[in-house]
Amino acid sequence: MRGLLVAIAVVLAEFVLIATLPAGPLPAGILALLAAAVIVALWQQYRRAEREQEIAVHRERLRLARDMHDRIGRRLGLAAVQVAALEVREADPARRTEVRQVGDTVRAAVEDLHGLVSLLRTGAETEARFDATEAAALAAAFMEAGVPVELRHEGEPGPLPAVAARAAYAVLEEGLANAAKHAPGEPVRATVTWETDALLVTVENPLVHGVADADRPGGHGLAGLRERVDAAGGLLDSRAADGRFRVSAMLPLPAARTSLSRTARMAAIGTVVLLLVLLPLTTVAGTRP
Repeated sequence: MRGLLVAIAVVLAEFVLIATLPAGPLPAGILALLAAAVIVALWQQYRRAEREQEIAVHRERLRLARDMHDRIGRRLGLAAVQVAALEVREADPARRTEVRQVGDTVRAAVEDLHGLVSLLRTGAETEARFDATEAAALAAAFMEAGVPVELRHEGEPGPLPAVAARAAYAVLEEGLANAAKHAPGEPVRATVTWETDALLVTVENPLVHGVADADRPGGHGLAGLRERVDAAGGLLDSRAADGRFRVSAMLPLPAARTSLSRTARMAAIGTVVLLLVLLPLTTVAGTRP
């Protein structure tokens, strides 16, 4: 879109320059029509390229949805059935509770996968939210699994787009999962801070043997997390300092992008108005004796 606006601006600038020159072989009205035709052609070319890109993206989304459903979906479904059978056979109440927790996690993963496959197939944005209740439920699930979590909330919650809500939830979940994996039994501190223009999510845990989670082999959790945060227009930082490992994300709130979108709309409206004003003026100038 930026390239198209630049091309239109160049055409308008050249047209204004020609219109200021003395009348030549071509009347200014004809030049105005030529400029409008060039702008329309540029717009049509841009829309054609955009449609071709949308078709290619849709095909790739369908391929990913099919592969995820056929491969990951079947394995997760089989795992859910196996865990349910194990829960029925288990006689020890304590172990049965542990198996039930594993089953709940697997079933939640199956539901998440179905939602993701549906999103890839239809492209419809599903509802998502991130608030104190969602964060507390996630922290409680980890505490039931034996992870000592201290969750703190600061600021007044505000509206959050669905993509940012999913990213915030993923940051909290990945941070707690990393702490449980690489620093088992150590206390974890999670902070959710609502500011006037951004949501901050931070998860900290002590380092074990001085090795940061990001330096351990295997896994792509942080890389995928960075992609989620980037897609929401935010920033992700993960680092080890003072014997602790910290994962933090900044996700902008809608109010932070209002001025930018308003500027873009005003620029587009101004371009159209300028073209509409110049066309009749230059037509009159081209008919002067």
